[in-house]
Order: sequence, then structure tokens, then C-alpha cells
Amino acid sequence: MTVLTGCLWLTGCGKAPQMEFDSAEEAIEALDTAENIEIYADLYSEKKKTEILADGKVAGYLQGDTVYIDGEEWFSIDYVTDEPINEDGGTTYGYYDADGNCLGYAQDRYLDTMDGEKESFLVFLDADGEELDYCSSRGGTILFDWDGSPVGKGYTGVDGVSFLRRFYTNIYKTTFYTDPEAQLTVDFMDRMAMFKKLQSDYRMVYDEPVNTVIEIIGTIFVAILIIFEVAWRIDNWKEKKRGQTSDQNDEGEE
Repeated sequence: MTVLTGCLWLTGCGKAPQMEFDSAEEAIEALDTAENIEIYADLYSEKKKTEILADGKVAGYLQGDTVYIDGEEWFSIDYVTDEPINEDGGTTYGYYDADGNCLGYAQDRYLDTMDGEKESFLVFLDADGEELDYCSSRGGTILFDWDGSPVGKGYTGVDGVSFLRRFYTNIYKTTFYTDPEAQLTVDFMDRMAMFKKLQSDYRMVYDEPVNTVIEIIGTIFVAILIIFEVAWRIDNWKEKKRGQTSDQNDEGEE
């Protein structure tokens, strides 16, 4: 039963991570205002349910491109290809609630930099297409305010991922930090757009997915071999011990 439970957890087929806030509203507020956001996700599977943390507390979970809070769908993120906003820039993401209503956008756009050059940034917009108070580097690694000052950063990797997950799954952790002195509220939906950029870049560099089932079966097979080896050695030791005892008894009788 323990092995089965572990396999279910590793493959993401078990229970969804449980929210650690008193209400969905508190969880959402924490995701918008936290200094540190952690998103665990499988780079190669959309079936797994992985936790999202706000300042160390589970606020919800991610399954595929959909975020759930307290077991209910909050929003999903998807590429936008056939809306008027596509005329204003490059790659565009849209955020949609469970009924399909648009909640906002993120879009690659070229902006003028302080040195007079143009550079591609990830710009965040509300549902009406109005720009928000911040933007991101195109790859999602740095968050800027509109003065051009860095106010946050993002990173994807295995730091903080448990040994079992590192070895048996393709789950990685994306961490976002926001400078509290910036006094900036960052909509978590925009974090998800940055997350998509970071995840895509990481997948291009580290394209070596783990086959969870094969790894688990391989480990069980090795464990069985070790058990048989240990049992064989114990039996040999016992047999040798019995032989020594028998010899000592024979000598005593003589």
C-alpha cells in the first residue's frame, strides 16, 4: 500500500494539494501580494496536480494550464491567435475564467529603452487591453516598473525540489520574488505568463524527460535483487554457522 501511494503521488494521480488558507479569497490575495511565489509543475505532463505556494503556504494547485483554488477552477492561460489584440504585438497569452470570459492578456511587444533602442518585453494588459503598472523581460526572468527599475525576478530549476521528485518526475519549481520596497501588486495571472516563458526556455535547454513508470519499475527491480542478495548472504552465513556448531559438537563428543 505504501508503494502504491508513493507511485500515485509521484505520477500526480493522487489527491490534489490542499489549500492552507482559510478561504479562496485569502489565497488569491496572497498570490497577488506575496513576496515569494513558488509554482511546481511537470514540464512534460498536463495531468499532474502540483502545488502553488504564496510565501510558503499552499494557495492552490496547477493542472496543465489551469489554476485551481480550493478545488475550484480560477482561471486558465492559453495562446491568443484570433483576437484584435493580436494586431498590437507578437506572442499573446490570454487568461480565461471557467465560463470562457477573458480576464486579461500578456503580449510580447517592442518598447523603447532608455538608450533609445527597441527591445522586446512581455507587457501585461487588462481585459480592455490597457497596460498595467509593470512589464517583464521577454523571458520572464526580470519584472520591471514603467520607470525601467527591476522590481522582481523569476527562476525555474530544481532548487527546493525533493530528491524523489528530482529522480522520478519531471517536476520543476518556478520561483518569483517581488521586492517589497517596490510596493507593487502583481496579478498572479501575469505570473503565469512569466511562468510559461520560463518553462518554455527551460524545456529547450534541459530536454531530457524522465519516464516515471520506467524509473519506478527499475527501482523496484533493483530493490528486489538487493533483498534476494541479502537473503542469500544471510542463508549462507546461517549455514556456515550451523556447520561450525556441528563441528564443535563432534569435537566435544570425541
